Amino acid sequence: MQSDSPAAEVAAVPLQDGAVLYRAAEGVAHITLNRPQVLNAINGAMHHGLLEALERAGSDDAIGVAVLRGSGRAFSAGGDLTALAAGEFTGHPAPIGRVIWNLPKPVIAAVHGYCLGQACELATICDLTVAAKSAQFGEVQINHGEQPPLPIAPFAVGLKQAKEVLLLGERFGAEFAQQLGLVNRVVDDEDLDDEVAKI
Repeated sequence: MQSDSPAAEVAAVPLQDGAVLYRAAEGVAHITLNRPQVLNAINGAMHHGLLEALERAGSDDAIGVAVLRGSGRAFSAGGDLTALAAGEFTGHPAPIGRVIWNLPKPVIAAVHGYCLGQACELATICDLTVAAKSAQFGEVQINHGEQPPLPIAPFAVGLKQAKEVLLLGERFGAEFAQQLGLVNRVVDDEDLDDEVAKI
């Protein structure tokens, strides 16, 4: 099918061997976590790819907003536990969080499927977070004996709610995430891309 839209003609640029895809079109930087075979678990390549993509968006005067999303069935299942167990570098969300926080352009997280651990923190630190109704959130690090590496939750949801999310390590749905203040809008799954485009 042919399209007259310039956005359809712009190919995504693979970063870090394709762990992250970057596409700039019509003033929007589309940043896609691209390890769908492992639910976009964050490893070292994805960590570096995210930093590179955000730097590109920040330095491009033609870009007015960045959208962060995941490919396949999930936004991201969080840190890559297999890579971590193998002693591989898996990055740390703090540098990425600082870049998002300081980026002179808004960053929108478009969340579907799992958004757990590090990914939950990254979605929370984005300026706006839009979630599909089927999305599942959770700060699950405590279930693996870890502390949250990017403690943004208390700023977003308040201290008592943050302690519940961080200490219990439970997963919860998009509507509860919105009640807490982690999510701005919840939409039907099929409307996620349209809602983000509208914003």
